[in-house]
Amino acid sequence: MQQIRSVQQAEIDGIPAFTARGPARVTGALVFGVGVRDETYGTLGVTHLIEHLVMGSLPKSHLECNATVDVESTIFHATGRPESVAAFLAGVCAALSDLPTDRLDLEVGILQAENCTGSHPTAAALWAARFRLDGPGLAYAGGGVPEFLDEDAVRAHARRWFVRSNAALVWHGDVPEGLRLPLPAGSPPQRSVPRVRRQDGPEWLQGPAVGAGLLVTVPDGLDAATAVALDVLLERVRDVARHERGLSYHADLEIVDVAPDHRETALLVDAREGQEAEVARLVWEQFEALCASGPSAAEVAHAVDGFAEFAEGGGDEVVLADLVRAASCRVFGLRSRPAAESLAAWRTVEPRDVAAATRALRPSALLMVPEGVDPGPLEGVGRRYICNLVRELPQGTTFRPPLLARALHKAARLRLVVTDDLLAHEDCDGDGHVIPWGEVEAAVPAAQGDGVFVVGRNLCGIDVHEDVYGRRAVAAVRARLPQHVWVPAPRPVPEEGVLAGRP
Repeated sequence: MQQIRSVQQAEIDGIPAFTARGPARVTGALVFGVGVRDETYGTLGVTHLIEHLVMGSLPKSHLECNATVDVESTIFHATGRPESVAAFLAGVCAALSDLPTDRLDLEVGILQAENCTGSHPTAAALWAARFRLDGPGLAYAGGGVPEFLDEDAVRAHARRWFVRSNAALVWHGDVPEGLRLPLPAGSPPQRSVPRVRRQDGPEWLQGPAVGAGLLVTVPDGLDAATAVALDVLLERVRDVARHERGLSYHADLEIVDVAPDHRETALLVDAREGQEAEVARLVWEQFEALCASGPSAAEVAHAVDGFAEFAEGGGDEVVLADLVRAASCRVFGLRSRPAAESLAAWRTVEPRDVAAATRALRPSALLMVPEGVDPGPLEGVGRRYICNLVRELPQGTTFRPPLLARALHKAARLRLVVTDDLLAHEDCDGDGHVIPWGEVEAAVPAAQGDGVFVVGRNLCGIDVHEDVYGRRAVAAVRARLPQHVWVPAPRPVPEEGVLAGRP
């Protein structure tokens, strides 16, 4: 075994294993490099469904065991006696090798009841603003319930992603003799890198946010000065928003590694009702102040001392964190280093380094506020719209609701334009949305009547229904949609009270 401080690296059944000696009650985990970002709009929720199918097939036990699916990864983990944890992981591998799809409809119903989005709504909106409906931006569409998928599609997703070449083992404690991980073989899956939406400087936008959020692009996830900068910014926002002004209760950072040289870090801050604009301004003011003047020496020392308290005093918690980090980085092809090495790097950081690192983040900054909230003028910050908003619709075949409906109800003052190149829609407030046919991500049939909801990768969604625009409009849209974008109609779910269909 290769020794990396307290972490040892080996291989078990072709799977990289990261182990360390620890307590008698061991913790074992299988980390897979697949999450929401690896799905499509039409398959949203399939990874979560596979996790449910696996966990639902395992025998009852007294283990502390669970599984999680987030934007980036899927992790099955357990804590208990070594032999019991080994049996748990072997059972996970066996279920992934031959997926127990007999519970497919039941687990879809459970997912509908769980209604898990898989990420913080503000973070999801920020990732969508950066990548549109691609990669981490898919979280914007919600966690998803894959009631559209048949057994073959679910098994195909499992065969592609839940294989030895996309997994790593974490084991904290004595490794029992005979530990086996019988995962299926498979080629290493190629994770696509989403295209970044063009940005010429810091911008602000409205979206389905809770409180306020600030997103920045970090080229080097191991850069100590940038890490200290974000820690200082988080501490400043907490101090001012909560302790000095009583505007917020919680602030935190959420990270997604898009590629080895591309990390997106979101600062998420909740806000007292009606104070979202003030919190957003506060976040931006603190960020700008850090860009301009950097932190004080005391702020840097406080950040380093806080990290040291964890890295030097966390014991088993630190070792387990190092193991999980090493395993995750192996799966994602990222560089990794243990907490002790990161702490040593933090201790070399000077206030001027933090100021320079913060200024380097500024051109990528996106400030998010909830719909209808205006943070007021922010010097040097442009306005962005989360979707493909236009002021005027293009020329083309036009459809409208009936004249009487438009005269009586403002909500019916809509316009739909269909051309050979695109679909466009104007809402009752006069805002226009355009989806080129080549940018259609999915076409979802209406649950009732004749209609289709057209989803654009540019985050526009246009609902075309015969009750609003008539049958000719629906036929014109259907004729231009390629077959591969259509999402199948949902399967009936046997449990009473469970609704089918994605909103």
